[in-house]
Order: sequence, then structure tokens, then C-alpha cells
Amino acid sequence: MKKSYWILVFTSVLFYTCKKAEKVNVQFVGDLFAKNVISVQGEIPEHIEKPEYSWYLSTTKDGEWKELQGIWTDRIVLLTSYVDNFLKCEISFKSQNDGLSKTISVVSSKPIEFNGNSNTNWFQEAGFGIMVHYLKEAIIPDGGSEDWNNTVNSFNAENFARQVNEAGAGFVMFTLGQNSGYYCSPNDAFNKAIGLKPGVLCSKRDLPKDLIGALSKYKIPLILYLPSNPPINNKYVSEKLRYSFQKDSATSQFNQPILENMIEEWSLRYGDGVKGWWFDGLYSWNDIRSTRMDMTLQHNISTHTLAAKSGNKNGIVTYNSGFGKIHGNTPYDDYTSGEKSTIDEYPTNRWAEEGIQWFLFTYLGEKWGGHGQQFHTDSLVKKAVNIVEKNGVLCLEVVTDATGNILPGHLSQITAVGDQLKKLR
Repeated sequence: MKKSYWILVFTSVLFYTCKKAEKVNVQFVGDLFAKNVISVQGEIPEHIEKPEYSWYLSTTKDGEWKELQGIWTDRIVLLTSYVDNFLKCEISFKSQNDGLSKTISVVSSKPIEFNGNSNTNWFQEAGFGIMVHYLKEAIIPDGGSEDWNNTVNSFNAENFARQVNEAGAGFVMFTLGQNSGYYCSPNDAFNKAIGLKPGVLCSKRDLPKDLIGALSKYKIPLILYLPSNPPINNKYVSEKLRYSFQKDSATSQFNQPILENMIEEWSLRYGDGVKGWWFDGLYSWNDIRSTRMDMTLQHNISTHTLAAKSGNKNGIVTYNSGFGKIHGNTPYDDYTSGEKSTIDEYPTNRWAEEGIQWFLFTYLGEKWGGHGQQFHTDSLVKKAVNIVEKNGVLCLEVVTDATGNILPGHLSQITAVGDQLKKLR
């Protein structure tokens, strides 16, 4: 069992002209292991203006400190590249009492360690799950707000959860939305950014909340899906968010904070009910990845990841690199995105890379959202067993109707997989 730490640290104090040194007690809170989130907490005075955070690493507590570029929040995701280094955070602020600039620094009591990635333990133990693209463009492409709300209201979360449980799936991945600008959950940050009332593009019903409630009865975790960029097929949304219409392109420092606000709102609302996030479209060819990885920008891969983990610091995230050999796409990945057009790759062990769980994600149909079946059931079962026996994780996209009923052919196949995997446990 992983040992838990509350990292107690010392506080450095700066002396300033004609004033007595002021001491403030602050500390790191969290487990000092790579892939975890550490926060700064303590007695930071309320009478300060906009504290600024800077983070540093050093191989020794008294050694030379190297600043981590692009990390400017009061929380930090510990990357595997930080292992064996001490961690320091400097908090700079201007006192409203005397107008002087001051700095507090806090240093970890021991170096950052590596223990795999315990946040993914539940995921590896689940072994097999399903994914649903529940999207307006797939269900009612020609409908409007009223049609979308009626569609979302028709989804029977209890029946869906029962089907998932009976099939033996260990988790569900579900779309919040994709390219149409319509979402199956309310979001005030989005509505404010585009200037529309609740219920116009975001459904009035909070479907993920109802899914969490229904799936939790069977202890089935939920992962949420979102693109890494704003919707590209809604001209009104593209104009409001100053984003390219019908073309993937890099996000900007105007719309990236809006995306993060949307994600943070959902993450805080769902808390531990959401165990992970799968972010699509962080490709190199469309400049989204290179821009997100640019740590000279205030809003970057770190702030995006922290937004996703704001409601559940142990939640797992991945950023999709597209079709190709399974690998990690960013240092912030907890598991591989694993997008494949079929099952043609198998793990040699649990980890695709250090701290990144091996994961493959493909569709049961003849294409994404396809109603056919690309696999013979016996072959699919053997492939699934091969992955899970080697400590990998498999996710199969199934298709449902508007009410959440899984297509009979897809339900039959995932049940065959689930039944066989139960025999291995």
C-alpha cells in the first residue's frame, strides 16, 4: 500500500527596508510522488494583492534552483522528470498594508519520488470498458435546442448502467460534447463566453451527473471525453470564441482560458464522481499540441491539466495524439490515448512509458459510430484477453440509440468479452 505524506516544509523570509521580518507559515499538501498534484496551503495573509507563484527544482535542498517555466498556479502536477529533485515554490505579493513587495518560499522536506502511477491502479484493475459518442450531430443532426434537450432528457441512465454492469465493463467513457457546440450538461462558463442562455447549446439536464449516480450503484467509474479545442462546426461559437470555423487549429490565449474555465466548472461539480478525462485532438499537424506545450504561454498544458484535476486531484488524463503506435503524447499523460482503427497492438507490460498506463481505444463498428461489427466475436474476445492478461486496458466504442440502449450486436460482443474476463479474475 502506498505510504501517504503530508509534506511539512520550512518557510524562508525576506527582509525589507525599515521593517521587521515577517514570518508566514506555508506548506505543501499532497503525496510527493510523480504524477500527483501538490498544492501550497497555509497562513498567507488576506491583505495581499494577487499572489504570484514560481516553482523550482534542485538536486539538493541547499543547491542551485532551476525555475520550472510556465508553472504559475498554487498547484503543480509532479512530472516524472522531477523525480529525485527537491521542490520549491516562491510566493510573491504586494502587501496592501505597507505597499511593499514580499516573497515567501517553501521547500519540500525530501525529494520527489517515483512509484509508478497509483492513480491509474483502478483503471488497470478494471481492464476493460466501453465508450459512447453521445453527440447531437450523430443522433439529431438537423435538430435545434428543443430537440437536443428532448433527446438528452430521453436518455435512461438507470437502464444504461444496468446494461453496462451486466456486460461486465469496468468503466464508461462518455462525451460531454464535440464539434457541434452542443453539450449534454449545463455550463455557465460556456454560456457566459458565447452570450447565450442556459439550455440553448448546453442541455438543461445534467446527464453526466445522472450517469454518475446510476453507474455508482455498480461501482463503475466514469471518464469524460472532450476535444482539446473549441467546437469547429458551429459558426456562432467559433466567432464568439475567436476560433477557426470548420478547421482544427491552435487555441489562443483568448479561448484557451475559456476552455479551462469550462473544464474546471465540470470537474468541480462532479468531483470524485469523474475518475478521468480523455482529451481529443492534441495533434502535432494542427499546431494544437505545439501551442499547448509552449510553456512561455500563461495558459498551457499545465493549466489545462490542473483544470481537469481541480475536482479530483487523483483523476487521470490523457491527450490524444491520433492514430498510430501506442505511446505517451505529453508528460502530463496518466495513460496513453490509444486511438486505433482496430486491435493490432498488445502490451509487453503495464506501462507504455514511465508512469503512463498502456491503453488501447477502438470501435466495435465498421468505423467510429458505425452500427456494424468489425470483429468476429471469438477473435475480439481473444484480443481482449491478450491485452488484459498483460496488464493493459482496452476500451471499445459502442453505439446507443437516443435513450441509451446499446445496439444489440454491440451489447452481445461486449458481454462476451466481459464474461471471458470474469473467468480470469
